[in-house]
Amino acid sequence: MLGKSWLGLPVVLLLALSCFSPARVSAQDVQFSQFFANPLYLNPALTGSHSGTYRVMSNYRNQWAGVGGIPFTTFTAGGDIKITLRNQRGSFSGGNDRVAAGVQFFSDRVGIFDYNTNQISFFGAFHKLLSAEVNSYLSAGFQFGFAQRGINYEDLSFQDQFDGVDSFTGATGEPLPANALGYGDLSFGLNFSTQPRKDQGFHLGVAFQHFNEPNVSFFNRDLRFEEVFVPVNLDTKLTVHTGLSIRRSELLSIQPRAIYIGQGTAASLIVGSNLKYNIIDSEDSAFHIGGWIRASDGLTTFQPTDIILSAGFQQRGLLIGFSYDHHLRDLGASVLGQGVFEFTISYIGEHENEDRLCPEF
Repeated sequence: MLGKSWLGLPVVLLLALSCFSPARVSAQDVQFSQFFANPLYLNPALTGSHSGTYRVMSNYRNQWAGVGGIPFTTFTAGGDIKITLRNQRGSFSGGNDRVAAGVQFFSDRVGIFDYNTNQISFFGAFHKLLSAEVNSYLSAGFQFGFAQRGINYEDLSFQDQFDGVDSFTGATGEPLPANALGYGDLSFGLNFSTQPRKDQGFHLGVAFQHFNEPNVSFFNRDLRFEEVFVPVNLDTKLTVHTGLSIRRSELLSIQPRAIYIGQGTAASLIVGSNLKYNIIDSEDSAFHIGGWIRASDGLTTFQPTDIILSAGFQQRGLLIGFSYDHHLRDLGASVLGQGVFEFTISYIGEHENEDRLCPEF
């Protein structure tokens, strides 16, 4: 099978592998470089992890724009709300516990042959106050989503369409499955956060996403391929994230963070830090800058693959962030040289308290 562009080959190979491979095939997720700017995608337990009553947010990721002129793009938009259960004598909560709910839309697209994934997810979380003195919370959350995947066969060409000269104009006899499928998606997570002083904070979280390991093969509902069909499962993803917030002066805070992601045979680690500089002696206006290293599990060893630079501006509840990934591997420099660009924006409304259950950027 031949494609109009070399980018068509991965999808064709995926279709072939899911049909003919004797072993189990698996799939992985998109990874956001500004992971804390997308808390619902990071960990369901972070639903409601903000200092206000509600939050709305959106993320856009543009990857490898130099490949074929049509990039890999990922977009999310969503929001969450939080309700505080006020302490009352004899109440079950025994403190200012919180409940939260959220919703998020996710869209991922490979432009050149319109391979796309769209998902709507619903979130719920409970934040249990462990200690009011050091503002410690233990949070648990879940996510349920429904996803749909599709591909445009009109943008692919096959060997039997070749006219023997210079074009693919004939009809194809390739036995192709339906080009759309849907599946359910389940995730859950935990997060611990504490703020012993106003100028110090710590959190540690873990999430298990795609816990049901949905089958995402286009062949899985076509009886014509029943005898040779091999599932393509979306492996459960383990995410572990942690971070500190330390105020060094009235204007400057240091926010080191790390995240580990393991999914199937793939793994990555991002380590770095943000610097937050308040424009005035207030939390209302601030600049954020950050530097990060991403290391990935390659064919033979775990090695650095990207440098990530980020910057953001905060004005009361509004936060805008940008980041750029520069690839370190030779392959990235020669073939994927455009790197990765991300843009994030979020707004937190009705600030009712000063405590934070996790970093906001």
